Amino acid sequence: MHARVLRRLLIVLLALTGIALLWNRFGMTSTMVLDARSPYPAEALDDRANDGGHSVATLTRNGQSLGMDCDLRPGYEWAFCELRLEFAKAPHGIDLSRYDSMRLWVTATGPEAQQRVRIYVRNFDPAYSKVGVAESEKVDQLIYEPSAYPQGYEVPLSRFTVSQWWIDEHPMTLDLEAPDFRNATQIAFSTGPKVEPGPHTIRIQRIELIGKLISTATFRLGIIVVWMLSVFGYLVVDGLLKRNQLRLSAASQNSLQRLNESLRLETRSLAEIARTDPLTGALNRKGLADELMRIVRLGEGQTFPMTLVFIDIDHFKRINDTQGHDTGDQVIRALARLVRSAVQRDDLFARWGGEEFLLVFRDTPGVKGRVIAERVRERIATSTWPGDLRVTCSFGVAEWHRGEDLNDGIKRADEAMYRAKQEGRDRVEIELEDHSPGSLRSPPSRGSAGSLRAADRSPAGQELG
Repeated sequence: MHARVLRRLLIVLLALTGIALLWNRFGMTSTMVLDARSPYPAEALDDRANDGGHSVATLTRNGQSLGMDCDLRPGYEWAFCELRLEFAKAPHGIDLSRYDSMRLWVTATGPEAQQRVRIYVRNFDPAYSKVGVAESEKVDQLIYEPSAYPQGYEVPLSRFTVSQWWIDEHPMTLDLEAPDFRNATQIAFSTGPKVEPGPHTIRIQRIELIGKLISTATFRLGIIVVWMLSVFGYLVVDGLLKRNQLRLSAASQNSLQRLNESLRLETRSLAEIARTDPLTGALNRKGLADELMRIVRLGEGQTFPMTLVFIDIDHFKRINDTQGHDTGDQVIRALARLVRSAVQRDDLFARWGGEEFLLVFRDTPGVKGRVIAERVRERIATSTWPGDLRVTCSFGVAEWHRGEDLNDGIKRADEAMYRAKQEGRDRVEIELEDHSPGSLRSPPSRGSAGSLRAADRSPAGQELG
């Protein structure tokens, strides 16, 4: 049933989407008309306000058309006459950027064989314009020959360019040099550049600015939103229906679910117990072996050489005997937390047994691993421990190379750790592959009444711990 509903919903949405896109493409048009009936004041301007200017422009009206008669006279270098429509006084204007094109029904006559007309759209923007300074308003212009288009001419607004003289007089960043129609204050029709003196006329029958009520990009985004909301609504309804179905069979399904969950948790718990140490949460020997096999099998990154670091708590038996096993467990848990916080997350950390731990650093030479082990040793020696104890550890470091038996690497690390015990504990010893020993010795401790350090140095032949 749900599949049928979904198919019907998709069919309806596809049909509505197609209709909407066609409407946006061939309809949904917004048109602004400029002619003699427009509410915007019109005026005729000429060059008499400039030095040497003698041209005379006269505004004419004939029914729905606006016109300008111009007696263009020599004198001013850039003699001109202009018919202007004012949308608003700066800093106010109207937004023409929502229109895509302009349709022109204009005629022009004059002495030239090819009579051209300049169309200006002035735009005010505080980024480059000043109130009261008309020359600061950006001039977007288009030059065309009306006689070549007796049936009218439709031109995209993108064909307009910023007048070069305006750019030369108002240098600015490239992003502000582009045409701007967001706050247009005027539109003007002027005689062409370098025209011959004599009688000129410009007649504006009709101007249309054409655009979409909703831009194509915005409309398509809206369609995407409708699709997303429809899918979301379907998922919500489908979820409610399925929830109702689940409630109808709640008794049997809940029982099976609880049983399956119990079995799953038990299986997961058994798997974790088999891989981790219950006291510290660190890996146990099996968990460490599984991780090393997985790493070697998958060949994750640069794996070898690996550094193996044996860690053994000094005189742990004495802690258990004098402070009790609860305190001993607290020390082991605290040590595990401290070591994990001192190494990277990718490093492997396992409890080897009792008070012994094993660290594994991937892609780490033994010398570098020894430096890391020394840093961990110092943190252990300077940390605060339960019962105001002073806890130290002995470290044995060895390298494990590709193709080598893991037991051989662990044996070398164990031998290095045993040598650290013999050398006085609270130190790091390294056993290289060629069995050349080396060590980082810890500084002499400052003995105190509450320290266990005074008993760390066992004579030869005495049990090491």
